Amino acid sequence: MAYEKKNMIQAPILSGQPEIREDGISFLRACVSADRQGEDCILRGGRASGEEFYKLSLKGVILENCVFMDCGFEKGSFVDVVFQNCDFSNCRLEDGFFNRCVLQSVKGVGADFHESLFREVRVEEGLFSFANFSGTRWENALLSGCDLQDGYMEECGFKKTVFQSMKLNRVNFFHTSLKGIDLRGSELEGLILSEERKELKGAVVDLYQAAELARLLGIVVK
Repeated sequence: MAYEKKNMIQAPILSGQPEIREDGISFLRACVSADRQGEDCILRGGRASGEEFYKLSLKGVILENCVFMDCGFEKGSFVDVVFQNCDFSNCRLEDGFFNRCVLQSVKGVGADFHESLFREVRVEEGLFSFANFSGTRWENALLSGCDLQDGYMEECGFKKTVFQSMKLNRVNFFHTSLKGIDLRGSELEGLILSEERKELKGAVVDLYQAAELARLLGIVVK
């Protein structure tokens, strides 16, 4: 399966002949138990609930249609990993490392990613309402068509990061600079900001969004 570079973001480097494993969850458990990295395979259709995968390390792995409910992935390392149609709702993924990853049609309602690093990452058509991304860093990343409504993105850092057609209603951007971020085409109602609203300085918006954001500044546009 080939993943091309998109928006100058480095694509995952994957094996041309990955091993297909139907025992995906058992494989992940074994990797954690033996403190070894899982490499060059495809994991399909696994389900886990309430399990701990602390410091799980994966490289060159594709996860398809896997469901993890209330699981722990703290301090996980994911390099050249593709997450496709996976569910991480209410999982704990804080302090994680995501490098050259694709998260495609991933569900992470209420998931906790705080203090994680996302480098050379594409997140497309994801559902992350009520998720916690506070303190995360994004370097050369694309977030496209995702629902982050009612989520937390406090004190985040964005470097060469692109937002496209995002649902950001009621997202908490407290002390997160949006300077240089093009927010046109995204939903921005009810953003939570600092009293000075300095988070919006330098952000790019359209006229309709400007009218909506003006309400946060106490400005009445007629």
